[in-house]
Amino acid sequence: MTKRDTQRSRVYAWEKRVAEIERRDFFMPEWETLDEVVAWATPIWRSERGRYGRARVPVPSFQRPTWGQGRAYAFTGSHRITLPRWTRGPWMVLHELAHLLVNNHGHGPRFVGALMGLVCRHLEYDATDLMQLADECGVKYDVRSIGSVPTHGLQWRAERALAVEGPMTAIDLACWLSIGTRHEAVSWRQVHGALLRPIAAGRVRLLRGKYTPVAAHAALAE
Repeated sequence: MTKRDTQRSRVYAWEKRVAEIERRDFFMPEWETLDEVVAWATPIWRSERGRYGRARVPVPSFQRPTWGQGRAYAFTGSHRITLPRWTRGPWMVLHELAHLLVNNHGHGPRFVGALMGLVCRHLEYDATDLMQLADECGVKYDVRSIGSVPTHGLQWRAERALAVEGPMTAIDLACWLSIGTRHEAVSWRQVHGALLRPIAAGRVRLLRGKYTPVAAHAALAE
C-alpha cells in the first residue's frame, strides 16, 4: 500500500501563508517555455544534488503536462517533472526539484526541509521566518535537510522592508521590523546604523525624513 501523504494540505497552506507574509506571488509563472525553466533549474540541480546524496543523478527532464493536468508533478520513478504553464515560476520549480532531491513524492519533514533550504539559498528567503511559519501551520520539517543557508541581518531585513513597503521613517521602519516580523525588536537608532552602508552604496536614500529605496534596488521585493 502507498503511504498516505498526511502533510500535503498543511504544506500547501504553509506555502500560501509564506506568499502572503512575504508579499511574493510565487504562484504566477515567470517563464513561458520549458527551455527557460531548464536553463534556470540546471545549475541549481547540479549545485544541490550532492547535498542530498544524489551527486551522480543527472538533471531531471522537464516535460509538458498531460491533458487536463492542473498542477505540477514530480515523478521519482522516471525522474521527470511536468509543469503546466501557470506553475513555471521559481518557487514551484524548486518545490518539484525538492521532491526529486529527497527521492520522495510525499510532503514529509525531509521534503519540507529540502524546500526550505532551496528557497533560502536561491530565492533569498529567511530560514527563521520559514520555520516559524511552518510551526504555526503545523508543518513538520527536518532541520538537517535545510542545510547551510545565508544569514540575513538587520541591514538586509531593513532594505527588503523598504523594497516591499515603500519609504518609511526610521521610527516606522523600526516598528515594522519589531512587530511585523519574527525577529527581535530593534530601535530607530539601530535601523539608522544598519542603513548607513546601503545609503553610502546608493541603494537607499534619505528623502524628507524617510528612507527610500532606489528604484533599481526594488528587485529585493520580487
